[in-house]
Amino acid sequence: MSNSPAAGFNAAEAETLFARRLELVSESVDLYHIYLKDYLYRLTSQWQDAENLLQDLWQHVLLHFPEEKIKVLPILRRKAWQIFIDFYRARQRRGETITDEVAEGLITHVSIEAYTDREEQSLKETFWNGFPGIELDDQQKEVIWMHARFGFTYKEIEEKIGIPSSTVCDWVALARERLATYLNNQK
Repeated sequence: MSNSPAAGFNAAEAETLFARRLELVSESVDLYHIYLKDYLYRLTSQWQDAENLLQDLWQHVLLHFPEEKIKVLPILRRKAWQIFIDFYRARQRRGETITDEVAEGLITHVSIEAYTDREEQSLKETFWNGFPGIELDDQQKEVIWMHARFGFTYKEIEEKIGIPSSTVCDWVALARERLATYLNNQK
């Protein structure tokens, strides 16, 4: 099943479904916007960041939440927390640039496409062959690979392959746990 709320509907049905979802989100905004903005402000200490994250939250709710969960505050708060964590990790990983201009010497150009597809696949297989018995499916391995090899944030992985960032987070934690157990048993 697709994440799209309009999957399998004709244009008129999709428009009606979207209008109903938009109305539910509008009601949820009326009920919880100020509370969630304050919650995100306490996490970020920046009103603009809190507002930006809140916009991301409402967009995600509109496009991905089941209708029965659109107005459930604990679920909204949990998703706000996940969006904040993705934001925080991305900021920590990349750092912040205070000025609009960056000295040319500070810019490094690293290409993700440094290897051919065949070389990349070989590197990935060599890595996973070093951990026999690790029970992860191919999709989980791909998520771990994108996070560890290329440094993609959970949000970036979500955008690239469509797996929710919270699931990506869970899979990374699971892989870390299983890899640590494997390495500890090898001693």
